[in-house]
This record gives sequence, structure tokens and C-alpha cells, in this order.
Amino acid sequence: MATSGKRASGFVSLLLLLAGALLFWLTVPGLGDAARTATADGPRGTFTAVRLVCAGHAGHTTCEWLGTFRSTDGAVELGSVKLYGSDRDAFEAGQTAPAVDVGNAGRVYDPAGSHTWIITVGLAVLSYLLLVAVARRHLMPPPPPTATRVPAAVA
Repeated sequence: MATSGKRASGFVSLLLLLAGALLFWLTVPGLGDAARTATADGPRGTFTAVRLVCAGHAGHTTCEWLGTFRSTDGAVELGSVKLYGSDRDAFEAGQTAPAVDVGNAGRVYDPAGSHTWIITVGLAVLSYLLLVAVARRHLMPPPPPTATRVPAAVA
């Protein structure tokens, strides 16, 4: 926003445009999954734990249970899915838990829903704000110059 009559920096605008476009491209396609995850919208069924899968990175290890999912009506059967949020001590092999398939490939969720949508929605809003900032910098007319008062001549 150029308020002092200066031209908007092209480099800064390019960075804002690229950041906004990248965030838009990364987040908007996932908004549907985020909404279904938040509301646990999908076929309900049972997750059966098969084995614990752990991944280590930067001195931290994250574990989730891998298993199978079968919907209550038997229409959906998925193998090799992870139960989101299941940690190391959540199960033993063969144990079951209620779950819901929201359509997110490779994952099923607790029927109570999940808070993973917050990051997706937050980044989508940030992308919108960045793109609006670029539009305002370059598409809005500059403010009119302010009139300066000339002191009256002293007689």
C-alpha cells in the first residue's frame, strides 16, 4: 500500500504474489478433505490394528498404527491405512477401534473428528491475504496528493 506517493516495490510484490500463489495452490485443493476431517464426514466402521509404523526425524520419533478399515455396512474395505492420532501405546496388534473414512487416502480418523483442518484453513486465509495485498499495491489508484498550505504573506 503506497501511502506516501512512492511506487510499490516490484520485488516485494513479486515475493508476496509467489508466496500467496504457492499457498493457494497447496491449500485450496485440500479444503474439502479438511472439512470432512473436522466433521468426521464419511462411512463409519472399524479400524483393526496390524502393526506400529514409526518415522524418526530431527531427533523426534512419530508412530501411528497401520491396519485395515471396514465400514459398518461392509461397502468400504481398506487395507494399509493409518489411524490418525494413534500413538505407540494406543493398541496392540489385532485390537479394534471405531473409525471413519473421510476420503483421505491412506488414513482413517477417530469418529470424534480431528483438528488437522485448522492449519489448512489458516494457510488458505493467509494466501488470500497475501494476494489481496498484492492487488491493493498495484490495482488500487494511489491516494490523491495532499494540499499544502502556503502561509499568507505578512504585510
